[in-house]
Parts: sequence; C-alpha cells; structure tokens
Amino acid sequence: MSIVRTNGPSDPKQRLPNTLSVGLKDIRSGVLLANIGNIVACSAGSACHSSSSQTMSYSAILKAMGVPPEYAIGTLRLSVGPDTTEDDVDFASEVIVEEAKKQLGF
Repeated sequence: MSIVRTNGPSDPKQRLPNTLSVGLKDIRSGVLLANIGNIVACSAGSACHSSSSQTMSYSAILKAMGVPPEYAIGTLRLSVGPDTTEDDVDFASEVIVEEAKKQLGF
C-alpha cells in the first residue's frame, strides 16, 4: 500500500480540475499544517480532532468516500489558480514531503 492516496473519483471527468484531495498515510494533517505555517496554502481535508490522546476522528464526508482512517487523518486539500506556476506546485510538494518525512521519522 502506498503512502500517498488520491481521494475522490478516479475518473478525471468527475474531479475538479484545480483541486486535489490527497491522503498521506499515518500523517496528522493538522500537525503538518501547523508546522508548515504560511509557506504553503492548503487545508486539512477532514475535521480531524483529538478529544484525547487515544481517540481521533475524521469527517463523515471522508468516511462516505471510503477513505481509510490512516489516510483520512492525513488528508490535505490543495488548489491551484490561474497564477499558479509549475514551480509553485513543485515547491509546495517539496515542503509537504519534507514535513511528512519528519512526522514519519525519516
């Protein structure tokens, strides 16, 4: 099983062309967002929260989409606009990957 999973329909015709929902296995998206700050504009794709250190839940939408829990807690939503360049996408990818590696202990 891969560390990265695209969430949503597999048919590109059923997806928004400028938006990506991606699950990062065993990553806590809220922690990742806090650590990257304003370097990359993205948001957590689920309402992850922890009512205790033992319990974590995620959005009913991700559950309904069939996203496995280990990916749902690490889901990020990313969007591009008319002024976004390939270099912007590459930079954002690098920042997210480096932070994810830190969480996984790499």
